Amino acid sequence: MMASIHALQEISRMKRDDGLERLSSCFYWTEFDGDDKRQYLHQEFVYENVMLAITRGLSWSTIAQVANITKDLLPKLKGLKPSDVICLIKDHLSQIEPRLSAAHHAVLLDFIVKTYVPHQRLYQAFLNGETSLKLISCELEIESPPHPQPLCEGSDAVEWEQQRTLKDLQKAEAQMMATLQASLNSLPFEGRMSKQEVEELLRSCLQSQGEILLESLMKEARLTENLLQIKLRHFANQPVSPEKHNVATPTKSKK
Repeated sequence: MMASIHALQEISRMKRDDGLERLSSCFYWTEFDGDDKRQYLHQEFVYENVMLAITRGLSWSTIAQVANITKDLLPKLKGLKPSDVICLIKDHLSQIEPRLSAAHHAVLLDFIVKTYVPHQRLYQAFLNGETSLKLISCELEIESPPHPQPLCEGSDAVEWEQQRTLKDLQKAEAQMMATLQASLNSLPFEGRMSKQEVEELLRSCLQSQGEILLESLMKEARLTENLLQIKLRHFANQPVSPEKHNVATPTKSKK
C-alpha cells in the first residue's frame, strides 16, 4: 500500500494531528505492529519529511516517493551508527525518480539527518522497544529548620546592630593594641640610640597609634551609652506587675 497523490494533497491542507491521522491510513504499519507508541513515532517521522517536501515545492510524484522511502527507511536505522545512518539515507534518496536536483537532495538529506541524528538515542530506544521507564527512587532525610526562640528572648533590631558594631570596634581595638605593642617591641635598644632619639621615636609611635585608639575608644563609649539608653527605654515600656502598684494601707488602731 502506497500513499496516493490525492491523499498527500489532502494532508497538505490539514492541521498536524488530522494530517497524521490521514497519513496513518495511507500505509500498512506492520513494522511495529501492536506497539502504538513506536507506530506513532514512525508516522511522525514520515509526516515531517512529507511536509518538508511539500513546502519545498517538489512535484507530487516526488513527494509520494519521499513518503514511501522514509516509511521504509526508519525501521532500517535500528542499531546503526550515525555514519551508517547517513550512508543509508543517501542511498534511499538516490532511488527517487526523476533524480532530485542537487539543491533538493541536499535539503532533504540535511533535514532527515538533523531530524534523526541529534535524537538518535531516543529513536533507537523506540526502535528497540525500550519504551518502559526505569524509576530510580532515593529517600532523602528532610531536616526541618530550628524552632525559633520566643520573641521575649530576642533582641531589638537596633540593639542587636549596636552590639554587633561594638564587637567589631573592640576587635579593631585589640588589633591596634597588638600593632602598637609590636611597634614598641621593634624599637632599638637604648644602648644603640641616644635617649633623645628613643623618646622621639616613642612619642611618634604613640601619637600615630594613640590618636586612632582614642577615637576608637570614644566611639565605643558612645555605642555603650546608646545601648544603655535602649535598654532603659525597653525597661520603661515593660508593664509593671500589679503587686508593685498595691500599697499597704495602714490599719486604724482600736481605742
